[in-house]
Amino acid sequence: MQYLKDEMRSKIIEKALIEFQEKGYSGASIRNIAKYSGTSPGNIYKYFKSKDDLYENLIGSVYFKIMGCMGQFSKVELNEKAETVFYELMGNILAIIEESSVELSILLNKSSGSRYENCKSTFIGLISEIITGMISYELASKGKKLKDSFIICLLSNSMVESISIILTEKEDSAEAKALILALIDIFFGNLAEKLSEQA
Repeated sequence: MQYLKDEMRSKIIEKALIEFQEKGYSGASIRNIAKYSGTSPGNIYKYFKSKDDLYENLIGSVYFKIMGCMGQFSKVELNEKAETVFYELMGNILAIIEESSVELSILLNKSSGSRYENCKSTFIGLISEIITGMISYELASKGKKLKDSFIICLLSNSMVESISIILTEKEDSAEAKALILALIDIFFGNLAEKLSEQA
């Protein structure tokens, strides 16, 4: 009996992912998820209290994993080892992307109307803060000062938007990861050196 319950729960989750991916949080309906799962809306409510609860079960853990990794950046002591730690933490984020690319795509692109609808601006703000701290440290070690961090905000915005597009367009998570790594290099590779010319 427990096996059947686990099987039904897995089927609901599988069909809910498809529904949220196609229609977003606002457009998704429990009725459709029930139909595609071969069950009734009433039965879905035995597993999940509401559409919000179902969405939270699918998307919340990915959001909090990403936020947890980003939170680790703020604990990194800015010194000569910071860049190594930064790349280790980036590796952790990329592992989450590879493992949960569908959920992350939904989070970034289809969260309107949910509690995560502002996640992009949250991620952009955190990335800007992390990169600004690292660049400021690197420039200070050369006796220079970052005059304006606006360009870092623009790059962070472009990075998050680009990741959103990649996750929508590329179903292969390994390919998505490779593209994101290339973007990180294009956007942030030797950034301190480029900005030092303006400092």
